[in-house]
Amino acid sequence: MANFLKLNKSYLGPEVLSNGSFEEYGPDLVINGDFATDSNWTVAAGSGWTISNGKASNDGSNGNLQQSSILDIGKVYLITITVSDYVSGNVQVSAGAGPRGTVTANGTYTFTQTAQNNSSFYLVSSAFVGSVESVSVQESGAVELVDNGQFIGVANGTDVTFVSSQWTFSSLTSSDIESNILECIASGPNEFAYLQVPTVVGGEYRFKVDSVTGDLASDSVRVQGESVDVTSGSGELVFTATNSPTIIQFYAGDTFSAAQTNYTGISLQSTNQLAYDYLAVGSGQHSVFDFQAKTLRFVAESLSGRSVQAVGSTSVGEEYLIKIDVAEIVGSAPFVYWNGSFIQVNVEVGENEIRYKRVAGSNGLYFGIQAQDSSQIGSSITLNSISWQEVVNQPKLIGVDNVSMVSAPTDNTVVINNGLTDGADELTITYAGASASSRVQMRNFFQDSIIRLANSNNTAEVLEITPPVLITDIVAS
Repeated sequence: MANFLKLNKSYLGPEVLSNGSFEEYGPDLVINGDFATDSNWTVAAGSGWTISNGKASNDGSNGNLQQSSILDIGKVYLITITVSDYVSGNVQVSAGAGPRGTVTANGTYTFTQTAQNNSSFYLVSSAFVGSVESVSVQESGAVELVDNGQFIGVANGTDVTFVSSQWTFSSLTSSDIESNILECIASGPNEFAYLQVPTVVGGEYRFKVDSVTGDLASDSVRVQGESVDVTSGSGELVFTATNSPTIIQFYAGDTFSAAQTNYTGISLQSTNQLAYDYLAVGSGQHSVFDFQAKTLRFVAESLSGRSVQAVGSTSVGEEYLIKIDVAEIVGSAPFVYWNGSFIQVNVEVGENEIRYKRVAGSNGLYFGIQAQDSSQIGSSITLNSISWQEVVNQPKLIGVDNVSMVSAPTDNTVVINNGLTDGADELTITYAGASASSRVQMRNFFQDSIIRLANSNNTAEVLEITPPVLITDIVAS
């Protein structure tokens, strides 16, 4: 019997990480958004909508054209609509039942909306005579943190504390919702409605209130105790979260006397918008997505790790290959990835590969930067892209008796001469050159293994080895 070398031929399986190129928006969620067929859209009877000739047209009736259950409540979407053949009225786009974007002329328009109250997308005709040539809805990485800050679907007379669990209490004489507006009425000093919004300590956020009417003051709203000036009829504040949750107080007037102040459109979002399918984890400003350059930059602001979570998962016991295209490195803090704990890797500008075997622990895909000491604080790593694929191993037996020579003629091949594999005189093993350090390394790796096996007294022995490379082909000739 011959001695055999059992070699694991490795190849790459499908991508397990979503959006490795850091696109700001995800794919179009609307089906048949170009109206190529009369399908996928719900057309209510009497709504005036018809679909034909690559357009959705309306005859001036009031009604909806919709696709149900394609959105996630609280997520932010980019809506693009192209209108033609406009005559009169208007057509509106709406993510859920939230505020609408209105179009009153031919052209292409974009709107950014947060899905509110339900997960459907609507085209709404208000006496619209004209056509919609196309419409698309793409998810962004931004997330609205205030639950129903537009008060959509809230019955008149409902106290704000019943809108969502984020409104914990109100000391106001009245804090009712009327026509999607929070009416704060105080009969004396220091009366307010109390909103708690989940935030990450150290993260930067933007608070906004779209419309403020009634008694206006420079301190009618307070975020973490900091006043928001709403005397212009709206208000905005960029701040760093020092606690979690963040506390927002809504007063009436100047907080000292009987007054009424009305609030519409309350919003709190991270200033660092993530690409779609990414989540921030840990503390601080985890990452900076540059959507124009399509890059992701990690900054080691402290000794705490900075990372993001990508959509996807891994399995215990399986091997994975991470490919990282690094655009820029500042300082010396290492790149880290998750394998039950954060593993440190020193990467270089350009293409990098990390091959590992998943151990126990969370199956999530986490990666970022980690300063090891104070000298590395301020370091950054900027990525052009990242790929995360399973390495699949397929065993193959190679006869090794009478091997006369093992050579590595190129940077990605090893040739075994006079092997007894199916009577072949020569066996060529091709591998991914970037996964090996040198030709000599690969020649010695196979040669030493074959010699050990050929010298064995047990001719029935099969020696199983897993090379430290990705083998792309094995050819006998």
